[in-house]
Amino acid sequence: MPSSFSLLAFQILVAVLGLLLVGRLTFRVYAYRSWQAFAFFGLAAVSLLFAAIVHLSAIFSPPGNMAVGHIFETLAAIGFIGVLWENMRADQQRHKDSQKLMEQWRLASNLAQKRNRELEILSEITREMASSLNLREVLQAVVDRALQIGVADAVTVYVFNRDTGELKDYQVSASVSERLVRLPSPRSDGLTATVAKTGQAAFITDTQRHPFFSGNPYPDLHAIASLPLRLDEETVGVMNVGYIRPHEFDDGEMRLLNSLAGAAALAVRNASLHERIAKLAVTDELTGLANRRRFLDAVRAEMQRARRYERPLTLLMVDLDRLKQINDQNGHAAGDAMLRGVAQCLRACVRETDLPARLGGDEFAVLLPETPREAALSIAERIRAAVESFSAVVDGATIRSTVSIGLVSREAGELQDLPTLIHLADDALYKSKTSGRNAVTAIDPAVSSKKD
Repeated sequence: MPSSFSLLAFQILVAVLGLLLVGRLTFRVYAYRSWQAFAFFGLAAVSLLFAAIVHLSAIFSPPGNMAVGHIFETLAAIGFIGVLWENMRADQQRHKDSQKLMEQWRLASNLAQKRNRELEILSEITREMASSLNLREVLQAVVDRALQIGVADAVTVYVFNRDTGELKDYQVSASVSERLVRLPSPRSDGLTATVAKTGQAAFITDTQRHPFFSGNPYPDLHAIASLPLRLDEETVGVMNVGYIRPHEFDDGEMRLLNSLAGAAALAVRNASLHERIAKLAVTDELTGLANRRRFLDAVRAEMQRARRYERPLTLLMVDLDRLKQINDQNGHAAGDAMLRGVAQCLRACVRETDLPARLGGDEFAVLLPETPREAALSIAERIRAAVESFSAVVDGATIRSTVSIGLVSREAGELQDLPTLIHLADDALYKSKTSGRNAVTAIDPAVSSKKD
């Protein structure tokens, strides 16, 4: 009897230790295999409890009860094995989860490195574009960077003209392909105009099948990204990135191109504003002609050039006749209309190389580089006749006037200084005024040389 009790006590101790072990394993795998492990643990615990009861009763009962005890022991063993099995499966799942976490961390790390590189590129681009306020230089930096970022074959950028409201082509592009040196100009119903109107970027992977390119008008263009240069809800331009092959745009590429377009919009606006302000600084606000400052600078430069290359130089002084009378009789709006009319006639009658200007009030001037006396007289007469035939209607009244013109033309060896040249032209203008207005007077070369 004592030996039986000792053996039973030892068995119960082993069972309790086993239960503690598998219990710990059960709680360890709780997050992975909860109900299965607890079910096996419950089976082991209950089976051991009944096995202990059977063994205790067997001491005082017939040995036949031992068979029942062995059944409960077998069930307890199944419970132990089940817990161990679930623990092994949990370890496998834990290993898979660890691998998945490591893969996610690797992807996140790669993404972070990629985003960091993108930020470095954008920072470099922003610094590069902000280093200049020259619009052409800024546009060239934009297309060069877009060509690099998009791994493209050609890039072209267009800028809105604030005066006309139309896309202006500054002829700025970048290309690495002889087949696609330059992207096509915008069409009123085409992709560029649509992107400019909607402010939404378009990424076309195959232009040959796209409605915007029906009829295959550009056989060498197979894919294109068209991005608006948009800032503060305003589209300041459009950038087109073209490919000579079908091209799939990935998320990173689209993100970088959109970011470049955003940075470019700010740089283009700043450069455009600087260009506009610089132009206003040397432009007469009423007529749009060059102002006195710009005109005098141009005359100085052309006098130096005329001496260096031994070319003739001609200066016209133009005065609108009876401006005060027009203002007194019809109001300043009529006078302004006539001043704008004179500016219009000057532009129409001179060449691209000539510079018409408004010096102030009713005074205008025209610089004619490399123009001898006879050719200058012909231009001056065209101006006089054009103004004489011009009329403006203001508040129902038809306004007409004329101009008086003074001309001085000098050969390279006769040029001395700017004040003398202007003084001679003023003298010629005065003679036109005193001879009855609406006339052209040229200073005689012999007289002008004597005055020098």
